[in-house]
Amino acid sequence: MTHRPDRNDVKELTRPLPIDPSESILNNAPESLPSDDTNNKDGIIIIQNNQFFITSPLSGGKPAVVSSVPPVVLRKNRQIITTPTEVLSSDRLEWEIEEPAPYEITVSEDKLSAFLTVRRVEQYAWRLKNCAATNNIAVSAEQDKKALLSTLRIEQVLADFDKKSISQNLNIPAIYEELNRPTGRPVRVAEGTAPKPAISARLDILFSGEDAAATISHTGEDGERKDPDIPGVQAGDTIAIKHPLVEGVPGYDVYGRVLPAAQPEDIQIVAKEYTQLLAGGQIVALRAGRPRMTGSQIKSFDIPPLHIVRDDIKSDTSYIAFPGDVVVYGDVKEQMFLEAAGNVYIFGSVREATISATGSILIRGNVTGSKLYAGLYGVLNNRGYHLSKQIMEEGILLRKAAKVLSQKLATRQRPVNYGQVIQLLLDTKYKQFTLLIPELLNILTNIKPTYHQDRKQLVRLLEVFLRPDQFIGLLNDAVLESFLKLLRDMYTYIARLEETKVRIDLPYSDSSIIHSGGNITLYGEGTRKSELLSDGDIAYTSSEAVCEDSNLEATGAITAQTVGGTSEAKSVLKAGKRLVLHKMSGGSISVGGYSEEVTRSLENAVITPQTLQRRQ
Repeated sequence: MTHRPDRNDVKELTRPLPIDPSESILNNAPESLPSDDTNNKDGIIIIQNNQFFITSPLSGGKPAVVSSVPPVVLRKNRQIITTPTEVLSSDRLEWEIEEPAPYEITVSEDKLSAFLTVRRVEQYAWRLKNCAATNNIAVSAEQDKKALLSTLRIEQVLADFDKKSISQNLNIPAIYEELNRPTGRPVRVAEGTAPKPAISARLDILFSGEDAAATISHTGEDGERKDPDIPGVQAGDTIAIKHPLVEGVPGYDVYGRVLPAAQPEDIQIVAKEYTQLLAGGQIVALRAGRPRMTGSQIKSFDIPPLHIVRDDIKSDTSYIAFPGDVVVYGDVKEQMFLEAAGNVYIFGSVREATISATGSILIRGNVTGSKLYAGLYGVLNNRGYHLSKQIMEEGILLRKAAKVLSQKLATRQRPVNYGQVIQLLLDTKYKQFTLLIPELLNILTNIKPTYHQDRKQLVRLLEVFLRPDQFIGLLNDAVLESFLKLLRDMYTYIARLEETKVRIDLPYSDSSIIHSGGNITLYGEGTRKSELLSDGDIAYTSSEAVCEDSNLEATGAITAQTVGGTSEAKSVLKAGKRLVLHKMSGGSISVGGYSEEVTRSLENAVITPQTLQRRQ
């Protein structure tokens, strides 16, 4: 039963009372206490010997208000108090100390370091600071230096490290030092070993792809045409060096777990025609000529052959395909197709022709009504590539259809002749298959030297499927499968001939399409009603060059002198990184995805994505 003192017992309340700090606090204060001020009707609170004594207010008075000062945590009726709170004599008020652990073990994010932070070594009991009667109190506590509860020992810390499985390179002296003289800061006491990084293979190219494209924009000193200045190498010259990869060394973290080293990347290289791979990783030339590197996943090196045409390429020739570089001293005229698995050099002009090169295209004369494709676009627009891929895709569908039809006939217990099934499908659903074959046959029979070693076998099978009625007894699924494989080999072979750092150089283009896997340079009068697409930069280098009614798109920058138009189809310039314009009188521009119409004259303008973004 709670003792309720009368007004004469006030002095007894301040007398120290024996109490165990670990026990719950007893709220046995009276409901009201006397005051010297008889007009004071507010409730009061007293703290004495770790106990709270609370009185409720008289009529018209205010309850006592209590709050806490860390590390004291107060609970009113078992609920934690976080803000100043009113209390009555009927409330149960308890306190506790909430302080951080005497020490803490932390591990770095990379798991290579463990740290010990010692906050205190000796643990003392806490006691509340006594407080006389008041209406508003912030409860605080202090350590009782006479009541030592425990002392942190190294065995306790080491046991905790062991519990966390941290044992790799544990620095015991550092732990002793921190326990003897705590700094309160994280101290590294365990350290793993980072894995030694691997070194990926590296390829040093000892020739420049752009320099090797040469220049043909000039004649000899006597005014006569001279052979193109094609930088090359001599037999025995080193054209590339592969530095092998170096494996990394695994490490371990503070838990003793292995940290694997990242796997190095290798580079696959192949020495092809007229090159040799030596044991030390050097690629050497076996003859004089222009070195080149092709392929993306597998880097191939060779010295391509050179085909020279001394005169004009006339319409009666119609098609030239050559697995190397082609030099034309004359003009390339109407309806001509010129395909090269290398560079193309033309001293004359190009008119209403199509030129595809897996390398660069360099032209001295003007280009009119023509299509030029270099690098990746030279591969994609190579007729041998396109036709072999298209026939193969049709052949895959033909093979599936033949299998389904053969199975249906077999279930009906009807005799099945695979050749007749193929013949039936070619005559009905797959007429396109046989229509494409003559074009590819024409290409393969006109290529000298051959594109690849299986040309003759591919030609024989093309002739079989061109006239399947003559070979019905020979046709089966294995023959069709071999045919499809040869077609796949052909178009993948051509695709691997794509060169890096290609370019198209020409003085003037009129009503033409020019696509380059690298840069495009107009070193003469410029362009008119043309479409230019570049995976690099487009540059008009002559101060007199004009871009008239043309569409230009470049992944990099476009540099133009005078841009305008005389028709409703104004010039459109689209760059990925930057536009450099000497003068532009109309049309539209786009840089980095930001676009605007040019409604006023621009002069000496450098336009970046940020420039157009600010104008939006």
